[in-house]
Amino acid sequence: MTFLTMLGMRAKRVLLCLIRSLPKALSVMSLFIIGMVGYYALITKEESIPITEISVPIYVTFIVAWAVFFSAELMKYSSSHFFHRYDEDLIGKAFTGLNKKSLLFEDGLDLFHKGHFRSALEYFTDAGDDRFALSQEEKGVLEFYRGRCYNILGTYPNAIICYDNAAAAGFSTPVLPLFTARCCIGNGDIERAKKIYGDLLDTDYEHGYLIRTEFGKLYLKLNDGENALKWFQEAIERHENYADALGGAAIAQNMLHNFKAGEELYRAALLNNISDPVNYSNYYKEIQAAALLETHTDAKA
Repeated sequence: MTFLTMLGMRAKRVLLCLIRSLPKALSVMSLFIIGMVGYYALITKEESIPITEISVPIYVTFIVAWAVFFSAELMKYSSSHFFHRYDEDLIGKAFTGLNKKSLLFEDGLDLFHKGHFRSALEYFTDAGDDRFALSQEEKGVLEFYRGRCYNILGTYPNAIICYDNAAAAGFSTPVLPLFTARCCIGNGDIERAKKIYGDLLDTDYEHGYLIRTEFGKLYLKLNDGENALKWFQEAIERHENYADALGGAAIAQNMLHNFKAGEELYRAALLNNISDPVNYSNYYKEIQAAALLETHTDAKA
C-alpha cells in the first residue's frame, strides 16, 4: 500500500462525511429561507423579496450548517473506529494518521489478512521503531498483532511476550487470554495456562463456553487421556463447544484404548460439523494408530 493509496482511503472517508452532512445543511438552509419569506411577507409586508439582500445570509447559513454537521459526522465516524479495512473493533483509533507509522501498520495489516505473516511481522516491527512516537493504544494494538504473527508462526515465547506487552499497554479483547494460554501450552508453561483457564471458568467471560474444551486439549497435549476425557465429557453434558468436545473425547478415548467408544464419538463429531474436519480426522487417526500400536506392543510383552 502506497502513501497515495492510504491518502485516498482517508479522503473517501472525509467525502462520505461531507455527503452525509449535506442533506442536513440543505434542510437548515430551507428552514432559513422559509423564515426569511415569512419575515418579509408577514412582518415587513413587502410585496417582493430582495434576493440580493438575503442571498449572502442564505449562503453563509448553508456553509456554517454544513461545516457544523460535517464536524459532527466526522466525530461520529471517528468514534465508530471505521479507519481501517480490517478489525476496526480491535484497532480503534490507533494508526489513523497520514504518517509513516500508520502507513507501515496499514501495510502490515493488509499482509496479515492475506496470510503473509512473516512479512506482516516485519512491517509491524518497523511501525514500532523508536523513531516513531506511539500512543499507549498504538503500542497495545501493535504488540497484539506482532503476537498474533509469532503465534501463528509457532514462535510461542515471542508471542507470549507480545501478548503480555499488549495487555500491559491496556489492550483488551476477549480472545487475548485464550491466545496467551494456548501459547503457554505450546511453550510448556502448563501451570500458567491452567491458571488462565481456571480464572475464566464459570464466569461471565464472553468465550466461557470454550474453557472446558480448552482444558481438555491441554491434557491431550500432556498425553493424559483420563483428565482430558473428564473435561470433554463435562463440556458435552453442558453442550459447550459441542462438536469439538465430541472430537476431543474421541481422541481421549483412543488414548485410553477405548477404541469402540472413540469411534462412536469420532463419527458424532463429524456429524455435528466439527471445525476443520480434515485436519481433525488426520489427527484422530494418528492418535488411534499410535494407541493401537501400544496395545499390540503390550500384548507381545
